[in-house]
Amino acid sequence: MSNFFKNKVVIITGASSGIGLATARLLYQNGAKCVLAARRKGLLDSIAKELEGSLPIETDVTKKDSLENLVKETLKVFGRIDILINNAGILVYKPIEQCSEEELRELMEVNYFGAVGCVNAVLPIMKQQGSGHIVNVASIAGKLGFPSLGYYAASKFALVGYSQALRQEIKQVGIFVSTICPGTVNTPMTEEIIEGAKKKGKNVLPISAEKVAEKILYGIEKKKSEVFVPRATHSLYFLHFFFPKFTEWLAWKFRASDPNDFKAEE
Repeated sequence: MSNFFKNKVVIITGASSGIGLATARLLYQNGAKCVLAARRKGLLDSIAKELEGSLPIETDVTKKDSLENLVKETLKVFGRIDILINNAGILVYKPIEQCSEEELRELMEVNYFGAVGCVNAVLPIMKQQGSGHIVNVASIAGKLGFPSLGYYAASKFALVGYSQALRQEIKQVGIFVSTICPGTVNTPMTEEIIEGAKKKGKNVLPISAEKVAEKILYGIEKKKSEVFVPRATHSLYFLHFFFPKFTEWLAWKFRASDPNDFKAEE
């Protein structure tokens, strides 16, 4: 338990399941005041009962008025915003040529523009306070493209680049930006992919949402620019930097699925 987070006001988007829920629980255990933001109000209310004193706010990160309400209600109850954890996200898992324009736009709206909208909503408050920390949950797919994750990777690459520029622009006013790049995480969003790979005898080795939550708190407390979890993802990123062709061959060779899997479902 760290005193670093005691009484800090933290907004967590996508807090109703997966990484968001695990992070909210860990922050609560460390004394933070959690604002739980997601679209599923029933789940949020249930989680708020578990995390006594937390504030559940039904939120759609793609809608400006919803984000304005999130900030307004947070300030009404807690009076400040110390940390924003941009975790809300969606996944489309299939070959690029089989993805529709609508799927691409939805991915970008939630994974990229949704995060940007959250930052725009909290930034004036943090600037007024002269302090704050923004965490953007990206992915190793925001550093290296993988088969059947092309559009998802595009949204996360955008988020990583945005985070790098934002960090440089606002660090001098007392606000820090961390980017989290997990590998495959065992969450409801990835459950079908993991199970499908296992049936084909492929070892995906997913990490737990709780492990990612630990690294998120570590990144905030230590002011890390980028956090890779597990460590092997960092090695993969550096391998790609020096040997891009070989790394992309590895990604294809050990992919969780085959294009024929998708054709059979049509």
